[in-house]
Amino acid sequence: MIASGTGAAGAGAARAPRRTLLRLPNWVGDTLLALPALEALAALDPAGAVFSGRPAALDLARHLAPESPRVELAGGHAPRRWLAQARLLRASGCSRGLLLTPSLSSALQLWAAGLPERIGWAEQGRGPWLTCRAPRLPRGSLHLAEEFKDLARLAGAEGFAGVPELPPDGAAAAEAGRLLADVFGEARSRPLVALCPGARYGPAKQWPLERFVELARELRGGGVADLLVVGAEPEREAGAALLAGAGGGGLNACGAGPILFSAELLRRAQAVVCNDSGAMHLAAAVGTPVVALFGPTDPRWTGPQGPRHQIVRGPCPLAPCFRRRCPLGVTPPPCMAAIRATEVLARIRSLLDPRAHPAAAGLFLDRDGTLIELEPYLCDPQRVRLIPGAAGALRRAREAGYRLVVASNQSGVARGLYGDEAVRAVEARVRELLETEGVTVDGFYHCPHHPEHTGRCQCRKPAPGMLLLAARELGLDLDRSFMVGDTPADLQAGAAAGCRSLLVRTGYGGRERERGEHREALGDGGAARPAASVESLEQAVEAILAGRTLDPRQGQIAD
Repeated sequence: MIASGTGAAGAGAARAPRRTLLRLPNWVGDTLLALPALEALAALDPAGAVFSGRPAALDLARHLAPESPRVELAGGHAPRRWLAQARLLRASGCSRGLLLTPSLSSALQLWAAGLPERIGWAEQGRGPWLTCRAPRLPRGSLHLAEEFKDLARLAGAEGFAGVPELPPDGAAAAEAGRLLADVFGEARSRPLVALCPGARYGPAKQWPLERFVELARELRGGGVADLLVVGAEPEREAGAALLAGAGGGGLNACGAGPILFSAELLRRAQAVVCNDSGAMHLAAAVGTPVVALFGPTDPRWTGPQGPRHQIVRGPCPLAPCFRRRCPLGVTPPPCMAAIRATEVLARIRSLLDPRAHPAAAGLFLDRDGTLIELEPYLCDPQRVRLIPGAAGALRRAREAGYRLVVASNQSGVARGLYGDEAVRAVEARVRELLETEGVTVDGFYHCPHHPEHTGRCQCRKPAPGMLLLAARELGLDLDRSFMVGDTPADLQAGAAAGCRSLLVRTGYGGRERERGEHREALGDGGAARPAASVESLEQAVEAILAGRTLDPRQGQIAD
């Protein structure tokens, strides 16, 4: 989803390396998500890229490329300061600039600096000030880390690392090790759990401090873990109150050192609990599993990158609103207040001891044609009809311990046929009909995109994005989970997520069965899991609960 402007950058950027000014994101978390893109960009130019940005982001750049020049940009937009910074950028000797920020002021500053090529997202009215422009996709279509890679590709970069990874810093690691040994002893017998109560973006993203205290009390009093509080200097008072409320003890390291020191402390923890914040991405970048608490923001866009992280969200009809303060004028916001300490504690236990606290198995369900009668572009809740036998089957699956997740492509939103509110109204009607039959659905997920209308995304089946997000939010074991649907896209999404897949012959499934497309869609023996064909959701659940295997040679349920 990259588009070139009429200026000089264009396709030639990939063939002619030149010194590039990399304008880093203002937020530490965003800079961490940009690490794979920054590494690839820095490797383009033998002379080394020039990094510009705020001090904390530059600390990360210094660790990434110690020999590369850096231009520090202080906050604020006072005219004299802004022009002085533009002169510093002009003196960097760069022939082009790549903006990893979305603001108009950053684009104007590159223009004022006289850089002949200026690459960035065309948003906030800054398109005329760029010579090479990338359209910005709707929030959540792609993860922000992938958006940064798209910008880097526009500058000719390739060969990106899979997830952001921050290598160890020797001096900071030694200092962090000494501090932890002084506080907890050389031979600590309990796991170390880090709590990060801050979120610089605004109070709407912060889990109430009293909930952190409640969690800390359970962790420390129950002998589950030792406690470490990590954050910036403004969180130091909150960190002290947190540990005091938990009965004392632990280490309050808020503001104790630079960002790389915080990174090394988090690297030594066995689990981290944090808001959607820089600390969340810092912990993920050093490989420590995270329990991430989300309210007004969207984990599809800024969730932690890596395999073991878990996400907890509180229900709220306005989320994600992306506001710094709750639009309802309530503190704490309902979306964050709804997150229970007991749920977060359960996630921590599953990370610390997965054998003693195994994740649940999930049953992922397509909606139209699998769970409810097929009606293309359904947007009227009164037309919802459960497929016969579906409710009873799902009730038996729930009783057997499966958590139920509905994952549906809803391209009608992208096509302008109806809005998200219509999708949610239909989902509410499905939930109502199932609850009447004694069935509770754990989560509804839908993809509102279509590549021809909104560009590519990571959630539209056959991509596994909805399943992966649900697994993180609900704590599901994908290896023990199943995907049931009526199209090859459903089966491919299940296979890509690591589930076993079943094709039902309701909805579009009868047609796919006749064509044999359920096997073709997964490849000739190349899928992670085979697909099987069954008559209905009722028969699918019956086979799953009976423990029968899936025969990839026949595409049938086999005893």
